[in-house]
Amino acid sequence: IFDDLTALAARLFDVPVALFSLVDDRRQFFKSQIGLAEPWASRRETPLTHSFCQYAVTRGGQLVVTDARNDETLRASRAIDELGVIAYAGVPVHAGGQPIGVVCAIDHAPRAWTDADMALLHRLAAIASREVERRALDVQLAEVTVALREQHELLTAVIDSMDESVVVVDPAGQVLLVNRAAEQTFGAAAVVDAMARSPAE
Repeated sequence: IFDDLTALAARLFDVPVALFSLVDDRRQFFKSQIGLAEPWASRRETPLTHSFCQYAVTRGGQLVVTDARNDETLRASRAIDELGVIAYAGVPVHAGGQPIGVVCAIDHAPRAWTDADMALLHRLAAIASREVERRALDVQLAEVTVALREQHELLTAVIDSMDESVVVVDPAGQVLLVNRAAEQTFGAAAVVDAMARSPAE
């Protein structure tokens, strides 16, 4: 979806470069990019010396630049000469309420961004934010599932190693677990029969 998003941004704004970048304290990583020249396209990252996106993340709001060469903060950035970033419009992507990156459109020539441009860019950033949050939730759910499975396996192993007979049933009376001691006490056939009949009873 992120590649679709940057492709759409490049088409909507008719720009040569569109990025979804993630920014930390030492670099920006391109989760998706359209139009970056080499070697940056293959490296998929730049140091912050080449980053306009860091300012949008730091400010927590949109960054709109008509001509970076005339901007007091940005005119010394190496992104101008090495990446050809002249006009820039970026909107932060959020996760957990915090800005973590930017969806941006870049032009190699001066450009005046319109209110309509920025409204569209905000919508694209919102889509990216929702997808990042969804993926983070999927990871958390997967981790919880693995942890629960490991706890269940450990509990089952402990119960199975006990000398006392243990039979675990749910509130409906369905047999959920029988340890080896119970099988030896009641007989494996009786246990299997009880487990088979318990849901109906």
